[in-house]
Amino acid sequence: MKTALVIIFILAINTTYAQKFSGTLENHSKGEMDIVLTLFGFDKLVKIGELKADGNFEIDLSKNPAENLTKEDQEMFISNLSYGFQYGCGDPNDFPEGEAKIASDAGFIALWQNNTWAGSLFPVSDEKLQLWLDDNSYNDAVQGSFYKVLLLTQAVELQKKCTNFDYYDEKDIEVGVEFDVKLKEGLNLVQYQLQTIYKTDPDVRASFPNTIKITNAGENPPIIWIAKYFY
Repeated sequence: MKTALVIIFILAINTTYAQKFSGTLENHSKGEMDIVLTLFGFDKLVKIGELKADGNFEIDLSKNPAENLTKEDQEMFISNLSYGFQYGCGDPNDFPEGEAKIASDAGFIALWQNNTWAGSLFPVSDEKLQLWLDDNSYNDAVQGSFYKVLLLTQAVELQKKCTNFDYYDEKDIEVGVEFDVKLKEGLNLVQYQLQTIYKTDPDVRASFPNTIKITNAGENPPIIWIAKYFY
């Protein structure tokens, strides 16, 4: 599938508890699109905003889509808290709180047009992180932050440090992970701060983060949104 990259814009925020966002996507020429989450599959899209033909957009994370799930849907789509985060503890015994079945990683923020996934939005603090998120085998991580949406069926407050590992040069490289979050029931924007980067031989694999802090996005996160279109 042909992809087209990239329109970059700084998010202008109108927010209460960092749940509502608005801004303008410069040079947008793809027409009107819905901004959706696909965490419940393509048949049950969760609309969180609209991108207008002139490039203006709005995103609203204040609603709780889990309220409309049947018991069967909850069993299918809601999983352990530990699975909801991009990073976690290497030893599950270090993260017993993660066993609670209260979370769902919302995945990509999708642009939807004419019943088709037309593109994705990448919220990052550095353009290079979009490339890394797209392919972390060949593109180096850099210090900065990326953001993901997390759905919770109950509020969570978590402060914890633990260790994980990444594999490089025939050995395990220690990765420090810190959680410092206070999240509400419903949709949350979570910030992943890549604080230090382990430098590698690019002929072997790309550099990767080895110190990560997971926090709330806050009220005014310095987000650059990058749109990657599929046509």
